[in-house]
Amino acid sequence: MGPTGFLARGVALAAVLAAVGLTTGGRVLAQQEPFYAAAYVSELPTDPRSPVWGRAAASEVPLIPQAGILPALTQASVPKVTVRALYDGERLAILMSWQDRTRDALSGRPDLFRDGAAIMFPVTEGLPNVCMGAAGQVTNLWHWKADWQEDIDKGFQDVVDHYPNFYKDVYPFVTGSPPYRMPQDFSAPEAQAYLAGLSAGNPLSQPLKSSPVEELVSQGFGTATHKAAQNVSGQGVWTDGTWRVMFSRSLKAADQEAADLQGRKQVAVAFAVWDGSNQEVGARKQLSSFLTLAVGEETNQMPVWLWGVFAAIAAATVWLGWPALVRRSPRE
Repeated sequence: MGPTGFLARGVALAAVLAAVGLTTGGRVLAQQEPFYAAAYVSELPTDPRSPVWGRAAASEVPLIPQAGILPALTQASVPKVTVRALYDGERLAILMSWQDRTRDALSGRPDLFRDGAAIMFPVTEGLPNVCMGAAGQVTNLWHWKADWQEDIDKGFQDVVDHYPNFYKDVYPFVTGSPPYRMPQDFSAPEAQAYLAGLSAGNPLSQPLKSSPVEELVSQGFGTATHKAAQNVSGQGVWTDGTWRVMFSRSLKAADQEAADLQGRKQVAVAFAVWDGSNQEVGARKQLSSFLTLAVGEETNQMPVWLWGVFAAIAAATVWLGWPALVRRSPRE
């Protein structure tokens, strides 16, 4: 075989490798870091059960217990979470789903703990500590809470829902009759003075919520802080032992504490899950390492599999002999 033949077969081999790489989602076989891509859709789903999520490739993300800081978790109760991502050019939506035999959506008693899920993005340059960042390493957290979802779906879950015979003293300016309920019986500003958290402006004391997702900013353990601007929407649904929780936010950051995802082809992201029946709360959770999420541009969208087909056709054509490229010499 002469130089021309070797060249042709070299081109063919390169094309085959390109086909393999492209048909596996654009990954290079030597790439070591976890990698998955968001799929483009013209309209994002608003329900975690929507069939539109099937257009995004599912990635299984392993989770490990957080055992470094109290309250530590020594063994993962949720060993993995399945992740899908979609975008429409303006917004990003992420779906997390995992197995959970119990639906824990109440937290109004000291022995009750809620289920939860969170997504973390770096805000500052570089890869932060996966444990919610560190000093100078700002992270943006999207925290879905099952009890907040319950409040939105069924109305605020008050103390009287857990203790039917609970009796509150008579308060001036409170409407209704005992046992009083939030928020309707405490609508007057004078009545709210008896509720320390609410009257102090604590956002976690607000009974009426517009989203089951709290957006936070953090720079390490014990620093997670409620963001003044809340821009993440979401919804969680538990069916037959499986939670499906979706998050959605504009790619463009609304403030300096939010992760700016617009125009970034690759974004670092990490995930966490809480199992309430396992008394998981705060740092007691399971989390992932950082993964790389690829978010493409709306224009020039050609399906990855189609690029793979083109590369495979090119490989086969060259390998079988393309007269324009391969000319056998008399010595071959």
